[in-house]
Amino acid sequence: MGKKHNSTAHMERNVLVLSFTEDMCLTDQSSSYHTWRFVNADTLESATTIVEQYNCCVAIAVIDPVRQACLLKAVEKLSAQFNNLLWLAISADSSSLAGNLSYCFTDYFMDYHHLPIDWQRLDHSLGHLYGMAQMRLLAQKEQAATRSNALVFGESRIMRDVIQTIQKVANTDETVLIGGETGTGKGLCAQYIHSLSPRSSGPFVTVNCGALPPTLIHSELFGHEKGAFTGAERQYIGKIERAHGGTLFLDEIGDLPLELQINLLHFLEERLIERVGGHKTIEVDCRVIFATHVDLENAVNQGTFREDLYYRINIIQLEIPSLRNRRQDIPVLANDFLDKFTPQNQNFAFSSTTVDLMLRYGWPGNVRELKNRIQRAIIMSDTGIINESDLGIKAGFTDSEEGRMIDLVQRRNDIDAQSVLDAMEQNNHNVSAAARDLNISRTTFYRLLKKCNIKL
Repeated sequence: MGKKHNSTAHMERNVLVLSFTEDMCLTDQSSSYHTWRFVNADTLESATTIVEQYNCCVAIAVIDPVRQACLLKAVEKLSAQFNNLLWLAISADSSSLAGNLSYCFTDYFMDYHHLPIDWQRLDHSLGHLYGMAQMRLLAQKEQAATRSNALVFGESRIMRDVIQTIQKVANTDETVLIGGETGTGKGLCAQYIHSLSPRSSGPFVTVNCGALPPTLIHSELFGHEKGAFTGAERQYIGKIERAHGGTLFLDEIGDLPLELQINLLHFLEERLIERVGGHKTIEVDCRVIFATHVDLENAVNQGTFREDLYYRINIIQLEIPSLRNRRQDIPVLANDFLDKFTPQNQNFAFSSTTVDLMLRYGWPGNVRELKNRIQRAIIMSDTGIINESDLGIKAGFTDSEEGRMIDLVQRRNDIDAQSVLDAMEQNNHNVSAAARDLNISRTTFYRLLKKCNIKL
């Protein structure tokens, strides 16, 4: 068995050589190409250790007629244990190789050679196997990533289509506009795009445009210099500048004030910013991803969103479906959340009636609500079996009640300024009555008034 390796630049070019005959070993000096390190093993146990220690993905089986059966059993066991290990065979007796290995050659070996070794051909074969092994590893990583994201996003056809689109656009540097109701996972999609992009090693900076006061959002985005305004006691690097080399995610872009939309448009066109109170132009290289739960095209028609900015950010559009429109994902997501939030040394499971309830419920808060409900259920459950009351949602509602809930969520998204004005006029400007007509709360009605820039 070879000596224990140390960390070198050629560590990944190690080749396991399995031979049960002492005079049938290969050495690095055997080849004039010096591109491979041959690490010899004469037992199954030593071969296992070598594969693990040296990260071997290519192996050579040196076969002699006397111990052929024993060596083939070792190859079979190693192949079962390390499914990424690709093999070629070297036979000491070329006349018997084909007949004795015909029953298993294609199962274990990608190529075979015979003595004396043609080193040029062997070097070519090893390079071919090494390339195939790397491609196999890459494919497995991609499959694992797809499975991981299936747990996050779901396995329905509509979400598989979304993931496929994400994987296509990730390698581009164009802006992306992600639409969808609140809680559908727009932020997760933005992070997934970033993780698959060439900028994945750079920062991922998030700004919620709807959560910042209008007086602070300019400074938050573009930064400010010391003394730029009252309270600016030191220089502040804005979120755009922090995203240099990575991705900037602007959530709820529809809530960005009109006066700042022109500044954002200028940045998108020129990739240049100036901090508030500063005079220096700063170049920023970042990808920008936007998200919104409102209809921006409708906002353009209402005059609350700039048309030129809308067309500038709407190059690639993704629409994340609501949870009620992909109900088959609910059990997958629910069990994933249950696994993530269950404390160590505890076990929880959903009762069949709870699963049925989750499939019938309208989920107005989408995936975010599902996650929060399951966190609550883990705390409230006394038995380890999560029932309807643990989730804290109403059980036994009728299809008509569910339909009304779904219609209400959709209606909230579809209401526009004209609907608000009509409701006010029909109810003599009585806010409570107008809100009842629109089937929404007074709080939501006042929010719509503000969003549509309607003054009472």
